[in-house]
Amino acid sequence: MLQYDNEQIIDWMEGVRKHPDMVNAFWPSQINSKNWLCDWVKSYLPSANRIIIFGSWYGVLADMLKIKLPKSQIMCVDKDKEPLLWSARKHAYWHGDMITFEYDTRVDLVINTSTEHMTQWEYDTWYNNIPENTYFIVQGNNHYGEKDHIRSCRNLDEFKELNRIQNCLHGDVLEYEGPWDKINNEPTVLQRYMAIGFKTQHDRKD
Repeated sequence: MLQYDNEQIIDWMEGVRKHPDMVNAFWPSQINSKNWLCDWVKSYLPSANRIIIFGSWYGVLADMLKIKLPKSQIMCVDKDKEPLLWSARKHAYWHGDMITFEYDTRVDLVINTSTEHMTQWEYDTWYNNIPENTYFIVQGNNHYGEKDHIRSCRNLDEFKELNRIQNCLHGDVLEYEGPWDKINNEPTVLQRYMAIGFKTQHDRKD
């Protein structure tokens, strides 16, 4: 489990004061899924140095990964300029849609935690652009009730298939509490999926 010093906590709180919607990055399910990912990177890919986070938003995951891997060089990619400029105070950045990103140097790991927000065509375009012989980590969920979730999955197997998890190093499920079920007056239990793959030249879908 990550531990944060006063400087990091103060920085995040300053971000929330200046950008109130940043508070959504700190819901328990959001923090738990980010911690989960950071633990995996530290356990399975501890030598990853050049890392790109697609859909980085305010860079909270980048901050957390930097704590786990202090020597890493992290680039944040997002099409929303205001959140990206906040993260740009501490991390390299690229502004634009992730499917148009062009790799100009070697990268050890690419991360996409927004797969449920992408059409299959968008995901395939993003995936096809990943350089050969590169590790990638993706996350998604089975939360069909959220209108922005256009590519949720029913289970881990479907998640791996839709997201083309090639040479799977590890995959698993994290349960979390979703919106309150007002009809049955009880919490809903949803699933977050994550997998690590290794992209080779043999898997391209146009």
